Amino acid sequence: MNRIAVPCLLLLALPLRAQDGLAMTVTFVEGIATVKLAAGGPAGPIVEGDPLHEGETVQTPPGGRLEIRVANGTVIRLGESSRLLLGTAAPAGHAFSAKLFLGNLWTRVHKLVSGETFHIETENGVAGVRGTEFRIEAGGQGGDLLRVYEGAVEVKGAAGWAHRIEPGHELSFRRDRAPAGPRPFDAATEHSNKFMKWVRERPHKTAVPGHGVPPQHEKGPSPEREKPQHEKPQHEKPGRGK
Repeated sequence: MNRIAVPCLLLLALPLRAQDGLAMTVTFVEGIATVKLAAGGPAGPIVEGDPLHEGETVQTPPGGRLEIRVANGTVIRLGESSRLLLGTAAPAGHAFSAKLFLGNLWTRVHKLVSGETFHIETENGVAGVRGTEFRIEAGGQGGDLLRVYEGAVEVKGAAGWAHRIEPGHELSFRRDRAPAGPRPFDAATEHSNKFMKWVRERPHKTAVPGHGVPPQHEKGPSPEREKPQHEKPQHEKPGRGK
């Protein structure tokens, strides 16, 4: 993976293939999440079933959550008050990048094959994976936090430092200093984390709307939506056109 000429970046890699027409689809929304189009203009609300495209920025409100499913099976979940810029796919369609400006991001990455890459960037480091589960928390005063649950993640800083993070370990890092190195994290702290509690309770295998099976919902209606589950998600609140 090439070093990037910024203070530090966090990158991950995953292939984006437009299977059955959609590369990325919103499969869960809680609260009024928004998307800003690559062409600019004001951000608008998004709902379950909406496609997402390169260059768009998605954002969740306080108390909100969002799930994105990639056609290859990778799942990305954003916690409250998070902002993610969806990057540009490589010409051959085997690479994808995104930038997490703020908030919590969890993902279970589809196992990549030769030539496929998945990039997620923050302001503080660069990480590379090949089929794994991890969480990134970005934008805190103490820097960024990476926790690995399955597989391994290699994190690199533009200043030249690099660390390999194994399952059950975490790395705290920031742009103005080299990190102390990976360390085990206390699994008990995950149980008290509201975002990870939602991640664990929500099914990993979520159907993509429009592919014959309706999207799965979190147990119990959210305060934002009291509609019956048989009602089509896009009718619950206004969204952008498909």
